[in-house]
Amino acid sequence: MKRIFVLFFTFYFFTGFIQNSNSELQITDKNTSVPENQMFSLIFAGDIMGHSPQFQAAYNSVTKTYDYDVCFNYVKSYIDSADIAIANLEVPLAGSPYSGYPNFSSPDALLDGMKNAGYDIVLTANNHVVDRGKKGLERTIKIINDRQLKYAGSYLNKTQRDSIYPLIIDHQGVRIALLNCTYGTNGIAVPEPNIVNLIDTLQIKKDVRKAKALNSNIIIMTIHWGIEYITKANDIQRDLSRFFVRQGVDLVIGGHPHVVQDAEILYNNDSIAVPVYYSLGNSISNQRKPNTDGGIMVKVEIGINSKQVLGTSYVPVYVHKGVLNDKFQYHLIPTIDYLKDPGHFMLNNTDSTALMYFHNATKARLSDFKLYEK
Repeated sequence: MKRIFVLFFTFYFFTGFIQNSNSELQITDKNTSVPENQMFSLIFAGDIMGHSPQFQAAYNSVTKTYDYDVCFNYVKSYIDSADIAIANLEVPLAGSPYSGYPNFSSPDALLDGMKNAGYDIVLTANNHVVDRGKKGLERTIKIINDRQLKYAGSYLNKTQRDSIYPLIIDHQGVRIALLNCTYGTNGIAVPEPNIVNLIDTLQIKKDVRKAKALNSNIIIMTIHWGIEYITKANDIQRDLSRFFVRQGVDLVIGGHPHVVQDAEILYNNDSIAVPVYYSLGNSISNQRKPNTDGGIMVKVEIGINSKQVLGTSYVPVYVHKGVLNDKFQYHLIPTIDYLKDPGHFMLNNTDSTALMYFHNATKARLSDFKLYEK
């Protein structure tokens, strides 16, 4: 079998991506009869970006420090509601001088804000991981390790990758293998001996086999793919998802397009549902075009006895850029919380309209999937 990552670039440069109009399958909510004490949950967030206006807003000219904690104030309860929280860090922590697009580097305080908000695992296989070359990749890993967080996707060398990948999450007797890969690195060569996991079907087969050999009960693929700003997954994404399911993957979580894409349910050989969320959109960024000004957080419930994915739900999160509580910053606002109490957030008409557009468009795109309920 030829490696699909070779085909990916062939289709992209010569024919473009073919859109798929297949209808979504109805998800079956299997967790209604499982008591809460017999399950635990994961939560996944989308792309954590680091555009220049973001670190400028986080800067305190008096203390000459950066602080991102306020960004996550309104989503912290959702993160805390899960046992394990995971997000894609789509920016190197390469040190100063800090910069935004196209070659990112954000202050270490961005990771501190993520940790303080409750994130446990950072995904690093994305198209910006080597924006600042070898120093950026290696320093990012060091800062993640210094904060005692776990990560998957990029490595100092093959020896390190072999020793810690797939990332194994062992929780309440359930072993979860977390995989992470990307379509590419913006044409920048990964400096040797560093490694960034790419979409290589032969390597992914080996990684899944290794996950099974490590007695994993659940295998999750987190992947950077698709076309930016397109709200529907393309044929390559759909074909890869089916490949993952054939190999034994139990859940697929995607990112990169900077918009929330559609989702579907596939079924493995045992007729067990495999949720596929093609893109969670932006967790936080400076992008303001329609559909880019937000993302979703996906909550995944895991059965302790069955050792299976019981069900998923999602919450749309709007990125508000402005003043709340006398602080100008990027504030992540769960749209369902805004609907319950809009007065609490005091958005102006323009922001309120944008939030409502994002909420309704996201619900329509994920109409077969369950909205998160606290």
